[in-house]
Amino acid sequence: MLMAENRQTTGSVISFKSLNYKICSTIFKRKEKEILSDLNGIFQPGMNAILGPTASGKSTLLDILANRTNSQGLTGEILLDGQTYNENLRNKIGYVVQDDILSETLTVKENLMFSANLRLPNKISLIDKIEIVNRVISQLNLDKCSNTKIGSQENRRISGGERKRTNIGMELILSPTVLILDEPTSGNPLLSLTNQI
Repeated sequence: MLMAENRQTTGSVISFKSLNYKICSTIFKRKEKEILSDLNGIFQPGMNAILGPTASGKSTLLDILANRTNSQGLTGEILLDGQTYNENLRNKIGYVVQDDILSETLTVKENLMFSANLRLPNKISLIDKIEIVNRVISQLNLDKCSNTKIGSQENRRISGGERKRTNIGMELILSPTVLILDEPTSGNPLLSLTNQI
């Protein structure tokens, strides 16, 4: 993966122990509903997958591992490279949600620059941010469509695969040591992507 300092990263280890997650639902007359129960696991660097039927808690687990869930109702231990999760570790985890987060009126490159300007530290110069964006575009084979507007679902300007890779690029801008993808093959297979990153 691309690092802002132009070096490779080897990835991180996420481990979790006795993970439980409950929510209070008005559907169940304010009773708690258990979403995850006593989960234990470890994700080593490389490709890992979570499989299961619809509504089995896969996306909820990914939300929790990406540190994007309210901790109320959550118990258990989650570690990133042996350290307890905190705000400092959040930027080490990239999270590509199932649905698009792209601005349809911007080009591929403009979307990636928006992510770079918003999320990279201010100490990184504009020239360096442009270089990072250009490298991500190259890594994800988006060169041919980099100046094309995303377009709407009804009026697509880029392919579904290019759209998905652009979403992934929004996270790769940060050079995360872990990249979590929720339903990465929905719509279009990404078989060639693993060779690009």
